[in-house]
Amino acid sequence: MLTSWSVIMLERRLAAKKAKSVFFEERNTIDIYIEDTAIGYRKIYKCILSRLLGENFLINDIFPLGGKSAVLCSWENDENKRNRPRIYIVDGDIDLLSGIRVCQDGLYTLPYYCIENLFICERSIIDILVEEDPEKEHDELYGLLDFEGWERANEKLLFDLFITYSIVKKHAPHFTNVNYQVSKLVNNNRGELDPEKVKRRISDLDRAVLDKISTDELKEEKEKIMLNIKDDMRIKKYISGKDYLLPLIITRMKSIVNTKISNLNFKNRISNKCYLGDLQDISKSILY
Repeated sequence: MLTSWSVIMLERRLAAKKAKSVFFEERNTIDIYIEDTAIGYRKIYKCILSRLLGENFLINDIFPLGGKSAVLCSWENDENKRNRPRIYIVDGDIDLLSGIRVCQDGLYTLPYYCIENLFICERSIIDILVEEDPEKEHDELYGLLDFEGWERANEKLLFDLFITYSIVKKHAPHFTNVNYQVSKLVNNNRGELDPEKVKRRISDLDRAVLDKISTDELKEEKEKIMLNIKDDMRIKKYISGKDYLLPLIITRMKSIVNTKISNLNFKNRISNKCYLGDLQDISKSILY
């Protein structure tokens, strides 16, 4: 829990980061603030948001603030003394499983777990496979990828795991959660989870939760989450693209074509191609 002094220091750091946008006003007609500070993400967001908003806004720079709480804090304290359009973008995260997604004036929560979920786009992935393979044609690579088969092999296991992660976050937040490496849960080079490894992982998570609640309560909470999402069971929406889906699908791609494509190179290339239809509502959250 943040102390009052910590809050003050956080606000000062955020104010300093936000102040940078003043020096780029001629390069942008909208100020866009995001969580991700990792290398390459400003370029990725610029590409995606230019595709979405480029007809109405000049976008050359994106301003990372560092973490969801930082973006939310900055949005809550926004005073816009310069009278400029701006928007604060945060990940949907595991809260989506509980039906929580907040979009208000100035704040846009992604309809996915994180921005990487956008890249789980079958058509765009196949396009990149075609570009990477000097011999195989589109139809052959489509069959080898078998995107639907990959989804079927992983879907139930991923939902069982992430529903448990959601409950662990609530009752045992100290326990290693989504950051657990997916490479420890696979059984081949096809990007498919090992059912037994996932079962053991869920058992470990359940034990951590059962120190706080009863078996019946745990079962009830899992059933409640499943009921909440039963009409929209898409791994692309609810499962972490960064930590799970992307590593799995890239592993599968590399089992099909001989490529040394880096994760960042893949993200940059697919951000120019991937489907953006689920983000068309972003303009409604722009604050003027």
